[in-house]
Amino acid sequence: MTWEKLDQTWHYVEKWAKARPDADALVFGDEKLTWRGFAAQMDAVALAYLEAGIEKGDRIALLSMARNEFLTTYMAAGKVGAIWLGLSPKYTPDELRFQLNDCRPKLLITLREYMGSDLAGTVGALQKDCPFLEKVLVIGEPFDGAESFADYVAKPRQNLAAALAQRASEVAGTDDALLLYTSGSTGKPKGVVHTHRSIVENIKVEVDKFFFDENSRGLLHFPINHVAADVEIGFGAIMSGGCIVCLDKFDPAQTLKVIEQEKITHIGQVPVMFLLEFKQPEFWTCDFSNVKAFVWAGAAAPKIMIDLLLPICLKSGAKLITGYGSTEVCGFITYTGPEDGTETLLKTVGKIAEPFELKIVDRERREVADGVIGEIAVRGPFLMKGYYNNPKETDKVIDREGWYYTTDLGFRDEGGYVHITGRLSEMFKSGGENVYPREVEEVIETHAAVLFAAVIGVPDDIYQEVGWAFVMPTPGQNVTEDALRDLCKSALANFKVPKKFFIRPLLPLLASGKVNKLALKDEIREMMKK
Repeated sequence: MTWEKLDQTWHYVEKWAKARPDADALVFGDEKLTWRGFAAQMDAVALAYLEAGIEKGDRIALLSMARNEFLTTYMAAGKVGAIWLGLSPKYTPDELRFQLNDCRPKLLITLREYMGSDLAGTVGALQKDCPFLEKVLVIGEPFDGAESFADYVAKPRQNLAAALAQRASEVAGTDDALLLYTSGSTGKPKGVVHTHRSIVENIKVEVDKFFFDENSRGLLHFPINHVAADVEIGFGAIMSGGCIVCLDKFDPAQTLKVIEQEKITHIGQVPVMFLLEFKQPEFWTCDFSNVKAFVWAGAAAPKIMIDLLLPICLKSGAKLITGYGSTEVCGFITYTGPEDGTETLLKTVGKIAEPFELKIVDRERREVADGVIGEIAVRGPFLMKGYYNNPKETDKVIDREGWYYTTDLGFRDEGGYVHITGRLSEMFKSGGENVYPREVEEVIETHAAVLFAAVIGVPDDIYQEVGWAFVMPTPGQNVTEDALRDLCKSALANFKVPKKFFIRPLLPLLASGKVNKLALKDEIREMMKK
């Protein structure tokens, strides 16, 4: 194969197996694979797929967390033209059942045990409910109705080598490669389909923006059903030829140890992960000297986070990077730059990356001027193919010119920086005036004692809707409702000032690190019944 046209994800595994065969590629605890070993294991899994009857377009599901099998099964699926999806062992049986029934995979690979919990019972029940599962392979001790993944993959299959070469030659960059389910924060999760091309074209840009290279060692502890694991970090390191160090759960103290022991160069996390690490005694003695980039997204960073990371960067030369993206756009599409200061990092998500496109539109999808809040629309080769088996929902968000309407609200300033103000579904009217929750949350979060804030519109007999603010203080600090109300009054028009403040030691969070506003809305409904 020539490497001028690397338009499929698995191509990069083969590229680096030839260019850097003995360099580290995957690390999970004591299990290490070089690039040569990665490619060999990818091919062994791909051959196993063929023997299991996997055809182009079939779905393959992995119920696991981040470990070496995550990336070998994912890349192997691409090589045989299958669509891979990750499932979290933290999901309830009902959540797993919904996603499996939605995409109907032919093969399920599963952990036997996770966090002390035996998954045999859950998977056995799913097998009964999901007759389309033709084979179940187990990482660990197999159970009735399933086989050992390691033993099945290890079987010699030289007779299928020609068939694998033929299948791989039939796969195109435009073929479906990855299925990711949205968080379901506004209803049932939707399956987002990405092609090899959308993944590759996004990460071509990201590799440069994140300063990934052959010497990078990326930390990966996100769930494997998340775009951060499957694309931003996992495939980012594969494309650049670096190494991926996997952890099968986020443990703040253990993460800090791994950063030091494995000489991690790239730390990508949501803000709450950084904040939990700050609370560990190990944070203050951790050797961050190898870190080239601290990256975050999913939620705005509180000022304390920047204040604590900035001295490390000044000492080591590491960069602070944030941006904006989503599952549908295959990761980041806006980025801050190395020259951007604290205010830019706190208040913006950077600029749209070339050659991608972004515009801000009104409710009729007409472009508005800089400084005017509207819906964020984006276009580029990063875009999902659509929602799986759901053309109606796809047509709602992607127009004929290829623009994707994100339902996120924001504005672009005169410097080209994008400011997020909330979601279209979160905006509410108070006394006839539009209120954008993120604008109010940002004011509340300027208070030195506040870590996170969430503002939600609540029905009101007089004003139609009013804002209620849920506030999480920085651990060890206190703040009063009067202080927050005075702060809001000093910075906002009166109709934007929340009518109630609820100060809580902890707010419900999604896996992405964002405040779970759906849970808060459920709580509000219960409160209003009383």
